[in-house]
Amino acid sequence: MFDSRKFGAYLARLRKKADMTQSDLAIKLNLTRQAISKYEQGDSFPDISTLAEISKAFNVSFNDLNICF
Repeated sequence: MFDSRKFGAYLARLRKKADMTQSDLAIKLNLTRQAISKYEQGDSFPDISTLAEISKAFNVSFNDLNICF
């Protein structure tokens, strides 16, 4: 079972480390800023294709994202 709050905190750290706003990341992933906000707050969780795009955007392995589950 995954922990969406841990994933959200990890995503926020990656985004901030890359000096990106939620809007910047949303544009890169073809999502809304609100979707990114929900991911980071742990209110929502991205689907598998979005997870793949997140791993590409931050140059982290898919396994690194799974650490948060």
